[in-house]
Amino acid sequence: MRGTRNGPGLVKKNFLSAALAYEALVTAVETCARQGQQVSGVVLDPAGLQQAFLRGDGAGIHTVETADYKANTTLSFRIDGIDLVERSKTRPPPGPIGKLPRLLLAQGGVLIKAGDEIVGAIGISGARGNNIDTACARAGVDKIKDRLK
Repeated sequence: MRGTRNGPGLVKKNFLSAALAYEALVTAVETCARQGQQVSGVVLDPAGLQQAFLRGDGAGIHTVETADYKANTTLSFRIDGIDLVERSKTRPPPGPIGKLPRLLLAQGGVLIKAGDEIVGAIGISGARGNNIDTACARAGVDKIKDRLK
């Protein structure tokens, strides 16, 4: 388990502030909206709990849950969804995908890191093709990356 020892049996873990999580999320959803894409997004903390979510204007009802699944899969396998999808083209997907709740083999989930430490994940869902969800999620992470130190 990552983190720093804080005393006997205690581990310190870093988390995004709610404001930073929301800023990344708004940037991602707005980036897609400027491209005519109606998406929703979710930011999860390192434990996989929702820290922020936003259903964009006109986004389908299923997009919030799908964004959550994408972010959770990214956290679970510690790899961006788009890279996991690419890997699955030459190797079978990891066994748990399709068997455990909240896992989805799809692009659109991106890790949020402070150095080498995973401090969360963002999932975007609803864009139509061409890995646009991933590009928008990365735009959100890029917006806050200079403050993840």
